[in-house]
Amino acid sequence: MTSLERRTQNLAGSSWPLNRLFSRFCFLATALLLLAAGLAGCGPLAPGSGAIVVGVTSELRVGVDIAQIHILLRVSGATVRDEWRSVAEGTLTLPAEIQVDDLDDGAEVEVALEAFRPDDPVKPLILRSAATRAVSGKTLLLRVPLQRACVLGPSDAGCGASETCIGGQCVDPHVDPATLDEYTSEWSTAEDDVCKPDPSGLPEVIVGKGQGDFLPLKALDEMQVEAGPQGGHHIWIALRVKNLRRSGSITSIRGYLPELDHQVRSFDVIFSFDPDEGGYCSLHGLRFQIDHDLDIDQMLGKVMDVQVTVTDPDGAIGEGAQQITLSDAIL
Repeated sequence: MTSLERRTQNLAGSSWPLNRLFSRFCFLATALLLLAAGLAGCGPLAPGSGAIVVGVTSELRVGVDIAQIHILLRVSGATVRDEWRSVAEGTLTLPAEIQVDDLDDGAEVEVALEAFRPDDPVKPLILRSAATRAVSGKTLLLRVPLQRACVLGPSDAGCGASETCIGGQCVDPHVDPATLDEYTSEWSTAEDDVCKPDPSGLPEVIVGKGQGDFLPLKALDEMQVEAGPQGGHHIWIALRVKNLRRSGSITSIRGYLPELDHQVRSFDVIFSFDPDEGGYCSLHGLRFQIDHDLDIDQMLGKVMDVQVTVTDPDGAIGEGAQQITLSDAIL
């Protein structure tokens, strides 16, 4: 029995199987059902019923610190959701919502989360659970932050099955519904975002280079072409951004070689940004493969236009561009 099964068994009082393979196999069908349920939940509540929206946030970086999250949701002891969201499948962004509708007054809602590192799909990075009760006529927001203070160490088993980690301490996961806010679609933007201090400000994207840090670029600066581990060739792109959400933003990199009239395939990722100097946030180590459709020997020494677009969960779009020169030799 996994730690997540034990945790949920303790909350609900009964055991139930964790079937990861089945969850992934049925992902598309489940997604369609959840979409339909989510759309239904956007309307008025049925008479005498309530709803709970679990709002998942994290200061950890999606795609860097967290690669996938396992979600288990129970209502009055019955499992209503067992799903995986992952960066690889394009289903994991944060903040995230997990909504359950048409709840009887007083129905208990329990959620248990396992977050995993990119390099370890077995041992959880964080274990987090929360529980509350539905209130008739209300859609309540149950916030569940995945905090850095709760990251498990190599030999750390986490809190006991009847507790959860908040702020580095093991506490009771049950939350009094009287203390919860009512859900609004702006719940995730109500908190301060270090990367978007002015939500009405103009988004800004600065294109730089670097595998381990952001290094600025000037027009026509040479960028080193490197051989990748699987045969392709790439350059390392880095960014500085402002007034774009730290988590859940989609970064798209495109390249164009004017001399060859060749468009490089777009590279799209969902990675979180880190706070940086000057009020900016940054992202580095973006491996941009440039030779999907053209022999690398034809590209060496050529000028390439690099354009980066960042689209955040609020719909804000920032764009940056830089013209660089590819190195003559491969590292």
